[in-house]
Amino acid sequence: MSLPDFDLTGRRALVTGGGDGLGRQLTEALVDAGATVVICGRRPETLERTAAELADRGEVVPVRADVTEPADVETLATAAGAIDILVNNAGLAHRAPWPEVTSADWRWIMTLNVESPFWLFQRFVPGMVERGWGRVINVASIYGLVGGDASRYPGIGLDIASYFASKHALVGLTRFLAAQVAPNGVTVNALCPGMFPSPANDDALQPEVIAALQAGTPMGRLGTDRELRSALLFLAAPASSFVTGQSVAVDGGWTVW
Repeated sequence: MSLPDFDLTGRRALVTGGGDGLGRQLTEALVDAGATVVICGRRPETLERTAAELADRGEVVPVRADVTEPADVETLATAAGAIDILVNNAGLAHRAPWPEVTSADWRWIMTLNVESPFWLFQRFVPGMVERGWGRVINVASIYGLVGGDASRYPGIGLDIASYFASKHALVGLTRFLAAQVAPNGVTVNALCPGMFPSPANDDALQPEVIAALQAGTPMGRLGTDRELRSALLFLAAPASSFVTGQSVAVDGGWTVW
């Protein structure tokens, strides 16, 4: 395998939720591989800080946009221009016991985690098809592949029904869309992280929870940012040209038990 198989020089990427957390890690991976990266989110100060901090490594373009709002999606499309690599990373979980989940809360998670990736696909992928090259990476979760075990979360449980449903839906959408554009040089895959530390779950990662998560992972540890970055880079690069419709679990073996 030669280095050019992972070279993204001249490519333009969009990472939703790319200003912090796992999104920033994915942004860094694409920048380091040579891509120009557009990042979007609802907090302009976070986006601008990330762009400034990565300026010496490559070009990062911050665009304030809420991807659950159709008008913002159109603004984002205009600002971003032609995109070669779309990373649908923005997503959240809503915690509540399943008998208490409201319709409004359910719809919010589905809009963010499932509908907005589809809207962005509609907006950016026709250009990829026309140019004959493109990569779409939907950031799903191992919880788009399995049902979960609440005992691995002592004291907090797994009361995130809409998250599980949305990530399973995103995996299904990935497979469907991959088949639609496969003849046109565009691949569509899902990246399914296992247990990775991030600012979004710092409060939940108490010592007893970390110990339970490690015990539930065959490798006996949590993942590192570089391990997720490497998987994303493969899916975004020319090297993965014959890989589409797949759910790539980066989970230390979590889903094999």
